[in-house]
Amino acid sequence: MIPLLRPHRSVARPLLVLCGLLAVGAHGSAAENKSPPAEVRVGAYVNALSDLNSTNNTFIADFWIWAVHPRTADLRPLKTAEFENARDYRLSLETTEDYGTERYHAAKIRGVFNHAWDVRNFPYDRHQLTIALSEAQLEDDRVRYVVDAANTTFDPALVIEGWRIEKVGITTGTNAYQSNFGVPGKVGGSRYATTTLSIFIRREAGGLFLKLHAAVYIIFIVSLVTFLMDSSKDGFFSARIGLISGMILATVVNSHRVAATLGGNNRLTLPDKIHIVTLLVLLIALLVSLATRRLHALGKSPQAQLLDRVAAPVCLVAYVAINLALVQIARAS
Repeated sequence: MIPLLRPHRSVARPLLVLCGLLAVGAHGSAAENKSPPAEVRVGAYVNALSDLNSTNNTFIADFWIWAVHPRTADLRPLKTAEFENARDYRLSLETTEDYGTERYHAAKIRGVFNHAWDVRNFPYDRHQLTIALSEAQLEDDRVRYVVDAANTTFDPALVIEGWRIEKVGITTGTNAYQSNFGVPGKVGGSRYATTTLSIFIRREAGGLFLKLHAAVYIIFIVSLVTFLMDSSKDGFFSARIGLISGMILATVVNSHRVAATLGGNNRLTLPDKIHIVTLLVLLIALLVSLATRRLHALGKSPQAQLLDRVAAPVCLVAYVAINLALVQIARAS
C-alpha cells in the first residue's frame, strides 16, 4: 500500500497565500484595465420662451445645446439622448466638428415641455422650468455628463410678456432604473447619465391681477352700501337681500373665470382665498340684514341701527387686513 503524501503545514500555508495574492492581483489588473466613463461636457443657450401655459401644464422653449467629448470616444451624444419631459420637439442645424483632441456636437432645439405650474401665489409666483436630457443607450459606466456652466445662459434680449427670467442653470446626475430592460446576461438595474437645464422665472403681472380682481373688489365695496339700507322698510329690506344674493352669485362666477384663466392644479391659490374672504363678508352682510330686520320687528330699532353702523367698519378693516396679509404671505413664499 502506497502511503498518501500530504504537504507539510509549513509548505501549504505559503502556497495558499501565494495563490490568494495572484487572484487579487488578477482582479486588480482587470479593474485597472477597465476604461473610465467618457466625460461629455454639456451646455445650453436659451433663445426664446413662449406659450407659458398653466392650463395645459406646458411651455415652449427654443435653445441651442452642445456636447463636447474626447475624439478618442466614439460617441454621438445628441443622437443617443432623449428629452424626458418633452411632449414634442424638433432638432435642427445639427453640426459636428473637431477641435484639437475634442469633438464638438451642437444643435438647435424647439420643443413643447411639461411643467407642473404652481400658481398658488399668483401674481407673485416663481417657477423653475426644467428641460431634462438623458442618455438612452450607454450606461453611466461608459458615459458621464459634466456641466459647461460658464457658457450656459440665456439671450439678454429675451422678453416674455408678464414674466422675467432671473437666471439659467444646468446640473448633471444619474437616473437609476429598477430594470435592465431585458438585456441578455445583465443582472440588476440600469443607470444612465442625465443633465437638467433649469430656467428660473418670476411673474410680473400686477396689471393682470387687478384686471381679474377688479370685479370682486367692486362687489365688496357695494356690499358695504347694504349696511346703510334700512331693514325696517319692506322695500329696502327686499332690495338689500336681493343685492347681496346677486353679489354672491357674481363672486362665484368671477372665481370660476379667474380659475379658468390661471389653470394650474387644484391647490388653493391667492385669488381663491380672496374670493373666499369676499364670500364670507357677503355672508356676514346677509346675516346682519336678517338680524337687523328681526330687531326692528321686536321694536329694537336703535340696536338694529347700531349693528349696521358697527358691522360696516368692522368688515372694511377686517377685509383690507386679511387681503394685505394674504398678499404679503404670497410675496414672501
